Amino acid sequence: MTYKILFPSSYSIEVSKLRQQLDEAHVAWSKEWKERQTDFKIENLRFVHDPHWNKRIFSLQAAHDGETWFWQATHMIVLFGVSSI
Repeated sequence: MTYKILFPSSYSIEVSKLRQQLDEAHVAWSKEWKERQTDFKIENLRFVHDPHWNKRIFSLQAAHDGETWFWQATHMIVLFGVSSI
């Protein structure tokens, strides 16, 4: 009796017949669905590369770097405005 308390019998899990049928039906449906799907093709869209993209006036990189006259002036106005506060 004490051995049964210390070492209980191994547990067994029974899958109900309905659950097994459901799993089989799902696997069959998923295989059929995948076969009916058309191949998804990604079109490779190509854009012309602009080597001066970061020097354009209205690019965010140009605004950050301040390499054009417009953004240099804007940076100076902002700095003087902040310093006058």
